[in-house]
Amino acid sequence: MVNALPRPEWWINFLTTEPLAFASLDRWSGTVGELLDTMFDPTVTFEDLAWVKAQWPGKVVVKGVQNVADAARLAEMGIDAIILSNHGGRQLDRAPIPFHLLPEVAREVGGNMEVHLDTGIMSGADVVASVALGARFTLIGRAYLYGLMAGGEAGVDRAIAILSEQITRTMRLLGVKSLEELEPGHVTQLSRLSRIARPEGVPATV
Repeated sequence: MVNALPRPEWWINFLTTEPLAFASLDRWSGTVGELLDTMFDPTVTFEDLAWVKAQWPGKVVVKGVQNVADAARLAEMGIDAIILSNHGGRQLDRAPIPFHLLPEVAREVGGNMEVHLDTGIMSGADVVASVALGARFTLIGRAYLYGLMAGGEAGVDRAIAILSEQITRTMRLLGVKSLEELEPGHVTQLSRLSRIARPEGVPATV
């Protein structure tokens, strides 16, 4: 408030501008879940996708792939690229982690289509690791929003600059000069949580 007091233009803008709102929600009287039910059609099939592809002369990219079988089927259909994504985990927080799926999907279909990665990219090192494991490129859904909220357009530019610097620094530390030099051996990652066998005679612990 102290910072705002000597800035009358901020107060005028604050008091006269319509509050920010989600345009898709302010005209909806039901719950968010009910709105989503009206937005997504659960009856859509691979056959419907094939029809869309037949109508569209350009490239087709399918986002939201979460298993190897679907990736393989889309490759057989001639889809140009897939985006491994659980949409930020907002709808189902136990959805498959795209980064964990990436190596197997890249091995299965990487020779037939581009594989892109979405969800969980929080640093330039994440971008480098994804490319090393077979992603053509990654999408970034949060970093630029943080920059936008903090500093508007300049904040977005700064967020992109930070990511670029992190990518360059990570590659230098790995000793590679181009993205093409990256390969799975450059990546180490934590394994999934799994039950560890207890040696005989050792009491159970949490």
